Amino acid sequence: MMKKILAKDENIIAKIICFILLVFVYNFCMGCSSQIEKNTGNDKIEKSYSVTDSTGTVINFDKKPEKIISLSISTDEILIDLVDSKRIIAVTYLADDPEISNIVDRVKSIPNRAYGNSAEALLAMQPDVIIAADFFKQEMLQTLRDLGLKVYVYKTPNNIKEIKEAIKDIAILVGEPNQAEKLIKQMDSKLMSVKDKVNSIKPSEQKRVVFVRSNGVFYRPESSFMDVCRHANVKDATEDLHYDKSCILSQEEVVRLNPDAFVIPVWNYDGKHDPEQIKAEILSNPSYQTTKAGRNKNVIMIPAARALAVSQYTVDAVEDIARAIYPENFNKKESL
Repeated sequence: MMKKILAKDENIIAKIICFILLVFVYNFCMGCSSQIEKNTGNDKIEKSYSVTDSTGTVINFDKKPEKIISLSISTDEILIDLVDSKRIIAVTYLADDPEISNIVDRVKSIPNRAYGNSAEALLAMQPDVIIAADFFKQEMLQTLRDLGLKVYVYKTPNNIKEIKEAIKDIAILVGEPNQAEKLIKQMDSKLMSVKDKVNSIKPSEQKRVVFVRSNGVFYRPESSFMDVCRHANVKDATEDLHYDKSCILSQEEVVRLNPDAFVIPVWNYDGKHDPEQIKAEILSNPSYQTTKAGRNKNVIMIPAARALAVSQYTVDAVEDIARAIYPENFNKKESL
């Protein structure tokens, strides 16, 4: 009798265990099913998205653009670090000029060059999106849109903070926000490296510089070069001026600013503006010889690809300026 009771109890326990296992398996499977449905929903959201450009134009995408055209050297440089070059079907002709481009070798595999003045040529490439700067003529932009092309207009940055924002915006446009974060971290690392070397310089000890173009010393109320100088702990002497518009300063104005150095971007863009000749003219100018820079013959030549960059490469100009103005700070650190 006892054996029958035990056998009966064991049978009941076995049934209970089986029931519990069935409930567990059911819940597990339902959970997996829910997760699959959730992931599938997320995939759909990631494939379809909208962006708004600097003009307020909304552009819709069913998926990440795979055929991208860039119409400025700045976006040429930004894009090459955000997407696989196979997704870029055209960059500007400037990307091939080593004096103004930081990516000459990296764009060789990109098949086309965009000039931005032929809507028909751009249409023939059948791009998923065209990225243009806000200085492009509105008529041309509208023509491209009338042809059914998606055109994203970005705001030209004036400083490093705005460059970072432009990188983020373009990364979202091409569906690569994580790549933007990586790129910005690299920029910050370079800036921090320079800051560590020049941070001890007091404002009263800052060297003063002016930026020289082929037709003279350039002034702009807020410029990328001015911001480069701030990060290098150098004073752009023209920051003391408060004109409303960009202009070329008179020689008398430059003498009053009394810079410690003249900075020339090295770019003979048309074969008629030799930087070495510009340097010689500055040093032989009787008026400029009365300035600190003239007396010390302090003319700094900076690669235009960095000095004029409005992309991630502008941080290299920060190091160029800081190293040229405060060589002792860099030599001291590097010799340790």
